Amino acid sequence: MSIREGDLALLVIYSKKGRAKKFLVKVKRAKIIHTHKGTIALDDIIGKEWGTVIKTNKGVPVEVHRPNLADIIEKLGRATQIIYPKDSGFILLKSGIKPGDKVVEIGTGSGALTLVLATFLGPEGEVISYDIREKSLNTAKKNLSAMQLHNVTLKLKDAKEGIDEDELDAVFIDIPDPWEILPMIYEKLKPNGTFIAFVPSCEQIQKVVVKARETGFSLIEVHEILDREYESDERRTRPLPRIIAHTGFIIIGRKVIPPS
Repeated sequence: MSIREGDLALLVIYSKKGRAKKFLVKVKRAKIIHTHKGTIALDDIIGKEWGTVIKTNKGVPVEVHRPNLADIIEKLGRATQIIYPKDSGFILLKSGIKPGDKVVEIGTGSGALTLVLATFLGPEGEVISYDIREKSLNTAKKNLSAMQLHNVTLKLKDAKEGIDEDELDAVFIDIPDPWEILPMIYEKLKPNGTFIAFVPSCEQIQKVVVKARETGFSLIEVHEILDREYESDERRTRPLPRIIAHTGFIIIGRKVIPPS
C-alpha cells in the first residue's frame, strides 16, 4: 500500500557516523518539515511506496518508513515518564492476555502501555484506563487518536476508590503504592487472572510482594529489563555509549482460588 495523506510516517536521516535521526510526522499536503539537514516537502512522499528514499532541499537522503509501535512510543508526546518498549513487550507476554480480552490499566500516564495493550487486544478487546490527572488523560487521548485506536475507555478517577469493571483478564498498575489496591484487584480479576505492577524502586518491591501473597496471588515474579543497543560497521562492533538501563521493576502475580 502506498503512502496516503493522514498516515503517520517515520523520516530517517543518517549522520556521517551512521546514526539515525528520526522524525515522526503526520503526512499532510503542502506541509514542510524543517530538519538539521534541510527541509522535507511531504507532498514528495504521498503516493510513494513505504521504504522509499527522497531528498531534502539540500540533497540529503531521507528514508521514509511505515512506523512500528516501538517507533511511535519512542516519539510519543508525554506528560509523564513512559513505560518503554523493552518493558511493555515483556509485560505483554507475561500477562497472558490474548486478543479479545478485557483489561484495566491503573495509571494511564501518557498512554504508552495503553497503546501496546489496545493494539494487541484488537477491536474485540477492551482496555479501561484510569488516571487521576486530566492532563495525562488528554495526552493519552491524543496519542490514541493518532493511532486510530477505538477500543480504549479513559476514566478520570482515583482507582483507590474502586474500579467499575469485573471479570477482568488482567490488571496493569503503574502508581506509587500498588500494594494498597491489590485486595480490590484480586476481587475484580477472573480466576487465574494476572496483575502486573510497575514500580521504580526496590523499597516498593517488598511491599507489593508481601501484600500480593497475603491477598491470594501466586506465581509471583520480579523482573528488571535492561536494553543495550550495538553499532556495527566495517571497522568495529561495539555497544552504543547510551544504554536504556533501569526504568522500573516488573512484579507479576496470578490469582488463585483457595481450597474450600
